[in-house]
Amino acid sequence: MTIPPPTSGSGRRDEPSSGAIPSLTPPLSEVAASREVVRALLREQHPDLADREISDPIEGFDMAVFRLGEDLAVRLPRHREAIASLAAEVRWAKELSQAWTFPAQRIVRTGVPGAEFPWSWAITSWLPGRIAAQRPLDASAAPDLGRALAEIHRPAPADAPFDVEQGIRLAEREPVLRRFLRALPVVGAGRGPMVDPNAVAELWGRALAVPDDAPRVWIHADLHPFNVISDEGRFGGIIDWSGVSRGDPAVDLGFLWSLLRRDAVAEAYRAYGGLDEATEARAKGIGMVKAITLAAVPKAEVSRIGWRALTELGVAVHGGNAERGRSLTDPIR
Repeated sequence: MTIPPPTSGSGRRDEPSSGAIPSLTPPLSEVAASREVVRALLREQHPDLADREISDPIEGFDMAVFRLGEDLAVRLPRHREAIASLAAEVRWAKELSQAWTFPAQRIVRTGVPGAEFPWSWAITSWLPGRIAAQRPLDASAAPDLGRALAEIHRPAPADAPFDVEQGIRLAEREPVLRRFLRALPVVGAGRGPMVDPNAVAELWGRALAVPDDAPRVWIHADLHPFNVISDEGRFGGIIDWSGVSRGDPAVDLGFLWSLLRRDAVAEAYRAYGGLDEATEARAKGIGMVKAITLAAVPKAEVSRIGWRALTELGVAVHGGNAERGRSLTDPIR
């Protein structure tokens, strides 16, 4: 991740009985990751790159990312739980990306523990542009994004990583939905929009009413606007594949609500190849859960994304209608 939104792929395969509650606070870094450390690692293991300019780190939830020259980046795990995520990215995303035609952050080289760093690390490509959280995608990006997801969503083998947060069934997301719904009246009161409890309950009910038996495929699993690149509003690619795993395609399709306006989401779905009624309903349900989680983050640039998505989903109220949201207790039955 580029900054710490509340989602993180774990690469674990131990399926839980209920959904993991995402943390809003990034774990503390367990190791010192600095430009000097990166330089030392490069001199030890990739000396041909050691003289390149190294940027200050971008501290994500799981990784510290250092831009390396104009076209590369160095990714170092920040804590122990991120080690498996990077290993999954190196093993699986490196192989899968060979068939992708869209711009994606790719593994270029790998590194092993060195004198200055105790864990494996990687060198990746650097995609030009800005993250979509800073420069939102225009409607024109929708077809390319939809086609990219169609390329990603190929059958995944049984030994593919299982993400304990994103690989769960739709119904198992309800604890997350309930927890963060309770936070929204307080958060929203200071910013204007509020959730409409009736609209939330209706959307969630429709999502739960459809079958949840779609074949599990490869998914990015963390497709929020901090992991999608905007090229002046056009689709510029997808980064951070540490959450790549086996899951419901509706997970990635649900994230589109935090990336695009309502009509553009529909256009992305058409370019994807069309969605059956059940997948579209689950995607909206997952999109709402992710949007509510983002809206609850006490970081304005993240919270705004969540509220915008809730508006596009039709479950946020504004202005004179905000009083409807103030009585929200627990609309999910």
